[in-house]
Amino acid sequence: MLDFDSIDDWAPKLAAAVSPHVPDSVVQKLVAAAPKSIEDAQARLFDLTVRDAVIDTTLTWIRSTKIAGYHGSRLTDAEMASVRATGLIPLKAEGRRHRLIRALSPHSRWHEVAEQLDAAIREVARHREDQVHLTLSRAGLTEGFNHYLTYGAEFDKHVASALLGPDGKELLACDGDPRVIQVAVPGPLALDAAHLFFSIDDVRARGDIPHLVNQFLMAWSYRLAHPGFQCRTMKVDCGMIFRSTVPAAWIVDFDTLAD
Repeated sequence: MLDFDSIDDWAPKLAAAVSPHVPDSVVQKLVAAAPKSIEDAQARLFDLTVRDAVIDTTLTWIRSTKIAGYHGSRLTDAEMASVRATGLIPLKAEGRRHRLIRALSPHSRWHEVAEQLDAAIREVARHREDQVHLTLSRAGLTEGFNHYLTYGAEFDKHVASALLGPDGKELLACDGDPRVIQVAVPGPLALDAAHLFFSIDDVRARGDIPHLVNQFLMAWSYRLAHPGFQCRTMKVDCGMIFRSTVPAAWIVDFDTLAD
């Protein structure tokens, strides 16, 4: 399994895969150029190589293995047990009702807004149902966009805010514990999930680099020029979106964090 934040593990594997297209002379030129940014390092890599060949080979490399994906939320012990048994299920609006009532009902104004709950759920559901979200970087999830670990599902945050404003969000932050779930996603499915709205062919046709490929190559090219670089410092936000259940068999690890 390729865990993006663990560049010490995967960088040699990517180097071996792309070695026919990235000879030692390219590495030497990258070191000499000493690019100041990750984007500059990748641009320099492509200037020195056949860009499409490097992208094609990296796509094949990703498809040949599994990719670590991370899901973060606030879950009770019972909810964690459910995830262990059934996997990560696409969000259903009505399924959030129990958690919202549990978290929000202690508020002094709950009796005033309770009758608005169903309308708020319906409104938010129009945009956020039927998806499971994973992200590529654990550091990104825990240190960058950590609102999922603070408040739980973004769906819940929107409903709670609509009903009780900032107080609603703070009540969500007191419900459950922050949990990080690590998932091993088969490479082809990880690529599909990273391109849910625009296919890899569509992305390449407009001259862009496919997701996942882009993140791995940016980190790797900078690492070539700066061997001490650790890509967890990037706190990458690269999502994978699934329309069906992420199976329990894919789940590798659970971690409960301190608030």
